[in-house]
Amino acid sequence: MKYLRHLVVVVVVPALVLAFFAVSAVLAAPPQGKATLCHAAAHKYVQITVANNALPAHMGHGDVLPDEYGDCPS
Repeated sequence: MKYLRHLVVVVVVPALVLAFFAVSAVLAAPPQGKATLCHAAAHKYVQITVANNALPAHMGHGDVLPDEYGDCPS
């Protein structure tokens, strides 16, 4: 019985935690082939999602990437 409890704590619990974070990351990610950025519009930034091939043009006219928390500058 002690061995089974140890097995659950060492193997099953970390596997469940890892699975939870993997699913969260997939659900939170933008669609494949797209990027989220902060678009400069009317004296503020708004968050938009664009195709990866449009990213250089957007970055060239003043758009920026969100910060590490996913927020745009104010």
